Amino acid sequence: MSLFLTEPEKSRLAELRKTSAVANGLFWALQNRVTRRASTPNLHDDTTSTDWWYHVAEYLSDAAMAYAFSRSQAVGSWLRSTTLAIARRPVDDWVGPEFRDHSGDQPRGHLETAHLGWGIALVLDLAGEVFSPSEKDEVSEALRDKGIALCLRWLEDAPGLSNWRCVLNAGVALPSAILGDEAALKKVREEYSRGLDLFQPDGSYSESLQYGNYAAYAQMLIWETLSRKGEEPPSFLPYARMPRWQAASLLYRKPLAGGNGYPVARSVNFNDSAAIFRPSADLLLHIACRARHALPVEAGLARWLFDTLYTPVINHGPHDLASFGLVNDFGFLSLTLLPEAAAPISPEEAGLPLMAAFSCGDLIVRNEWKGKTTLAIRGGSDPLHAPGHLHGDLNSFILVHNEERLLADPGHSCYRNLIRGLDVSSRAHNTCTFSLGDRTLEQTTAFRRRWNPQTGQTDDPIDRGARRLALERLDDVTVIGSDAAAAYGEPLKTFRRYWFLCGEHVVFIVDRIESEEPIRTTWNWMLNNRDQQLEVKTFLPDRLVVRPVIKPTRA
Repeated sequence: MSLFLTEPEKSRLAELRKTSAVANGLFWALQNRVTRRASTPNLHDDTTSTDWWYHVAEYLSDAAMAYAFSRSQAVGSWLRSTTLAIARRPVDDWVGPEFRDHSGDQPRGHLETAHLGWGIALVLDLAGEVFSPSEKDEVSEALRDKGIALCLRWLEDAPGLSNWRCVLNAGVALPSAILGDEAALKKVREEYSRGLDLFQPDGSYSESLQYGNYAAYAQMLIWETLSRKGEEPPSFLPYARMPRWQAASLLYRKPLAGGNGYPVARSVNFNDSAAIFRPSADLLLHIACRARHALPVEAGLARWLFDTLYTPVINHGPHDLASFGLVNDFGFLSLTLLPEAAAPISPEEAGLPLMAAFSCGDLIVRNEWKGKTTLAIRGGSDPLHAPGHLHGDLNSFILVHNEERLLADPGHSCYRNLIRGLDVSSRAHNTCTFSLGDRTLEQTTAFRRRWNPQTGQTDDPIDRGARRLALERLDDVTVIGSDAAAAYGEPLKTFRRYWFLCGEHVVFIVDRIESEEPIRTTWNWMLNNRDQQLEVKTFLPDRLVVRPVIKPTRA
């Protein structure tokens, strides 16, 4: 019997499809995209834009689930040939692309290894009949020696506490469960608890909105694996609280220039996160389904996010950029989780506040839930549990009005290009930089939290240094205050910034800066020149006027 598709799940989906356009649309969206991929005898088709490592898990798991429902001969043939080709690739290919570490006699796995492991494990689980007995043994051996072994080696050696731990652990969990490797599963359970500790207590995540989704997606895979094996379901706290943060971070939806005309989400994108972020549908439905009794509000918010961001047009793509491409999608688990998902609860119905402060340091305020203006600030935080992917963005902010980001955050870019250092610097954010002679003061971002594999001891969460000073609302005036001086170091004593959001049309910013020595202050403003439609005029010595260009419209 399959671990990831049971007979009761098949029956529930069949019943729901009779009455639900969403369920029926989701079913055919998965079948249609898999059928199209299966017409090409490899992992690439005319829609892929990434190397094979970066869509292999999604393509294999989609096809395996579609085959489990349809038993399509074409899909089965594609699964068999594609999976065997990957299983037969050398260990070096399983380690990852050329920029990963391929040195040493005992190579370690990477993110790509984990994706290969869980993708192939799901093929064995959902579509194992496509292989002959000897082929099934060959694929199983590859999972043990190239998948589980490489991922375990990383988990045993690497001291870092980040999304990688969750993902590599998922790369062990699914294969070891399908193959019945109890020794490896024991390690998975230990690492799963360590992965939960990476989230802030309120469900936010300090690396970024996008990497929080990635880490939680991996934890979700492990939860589903252990639970479906008949074990006592592990805790899903605190990551199941994440929909509060995701809902507060959602700004609006509208088409993307150069896209297909379908409304695309825009979210608060601090640190390494895409501005077009939407949570993965599988994760949303996992929370909507599994947390509907323990956390009914969060479950309802998760379902509301799914309905808002994935319907009514489910299959608008792209479909090869989930996870690594930061363009999240629905996947193989959405079909089985949807029938038991909670009913949607909107942010207004959930009573989410118009000014929301999260443990990771995000402060998000609105004049109304369906109002015109949103102000998102990077301020003081609680100690950070996963302090990676940080930018020099303390006291920086995003300003949105009429579904336009007027002041923007650079968000995510490639980690291996020449401007990466500029992307993360304070100079590229709506905050201040300081100079003292030929010395420039910028915020410290190189924080790491580690655990010791020998002792099992884990570092305490990291205090980044910023302090929240105020978060108050009176009538239609909201005031937020934050001091980020400690992030720059001496001689800066105070960098207090106060934001006053007055209704929907006025924002005042007041800075108080003190230093033990004379310093020069530079105010940086990241204006959003979307599609070159911004007009900027400078009036010396102290005025800058910025307006979007208004194009005349024809009657």
